Order: sequence, then structure tokens, then C-alpha cells
Amino acid sequence: MEEQEDAPVWDSFEKSVAYLKEVASIYENAFGTRTEMQRDVPPVSNKKSVTKAHLDEAHNQAQQALELLASNLLNASMMIINSIEKQESEADSLNQKISAIRKSIRDQQNALDQQATRQLYASCTIHR
Repeated sequence: MEEQEDAPVWDSFEKSVAYLKEVASIYENAFGTRTEMQRDVPPVSNKKSVTKAHLDEAHNQAQQALELLASNLLNASMMIINSIEKQESEADSLNQKISAIRKSIRDQQNALDQQATRQLYASCTIHR
């Protein structure tokens, strides 16, 4: 059930990563940028001219993509923290239950030991 609750967070995170990749692709197509692996390959076309409007729009798109990614990364991080805290709480609860069971066993063993001791003394006093 917890995985179903977490699915939207991870879906949003994956979508923001895909969006960031899409923006990077748009940058590459619009401005003719190439990765290090592509540097030794000659450019397909001549240098493109870029207007200030194109630069501003690309900057805005990149900023929005980064903000979305950061927001979704924060959401995913909070989900992980909440999951860890829940597991820690469950572990503490189990440890308390284990301690209570151990105490109950010790108490029962002490009661049995006392009963056996009383019976032993009782049987010794009867035979005298």
C-alpha cells in the first residue's frame, strides 16, 4: 500500500527529469550546442543566429525545468525521510513489545522457580 502512495511522487520526479532532458534537447537544437563526444564531429549546419527572445525563452524554460526538478526531488526526499521515520517508529514499537515479552517470560520463570522452591521445602518438612 505504501508503494502505491509513493508512486505519484516518483512519477512526478521522473516526469521532471524527462522535462529537463527535453529542455536540454531544445537547447541543443536551438543553439547548436554539442556534447564532448560530438566535438570531433563536424557541425551539420553553419552557426545559428540566436535572438535575445530565444535566449530569454530558453533561459526561462531551463529555470522552470530546474525548479520543477528541485521541487520533485524535495518531495521524493521527504517521502524517503517519512518512510525511514515510520520504519524507525515500527522498530521502536517492536523493541518495546519484545522487552515486554522478555519481562513476562522472566516473571513467569521467577514465579515457577518460587513455586518449585516452596514445593521442595514443603516436601522436606513433611518427611521430617
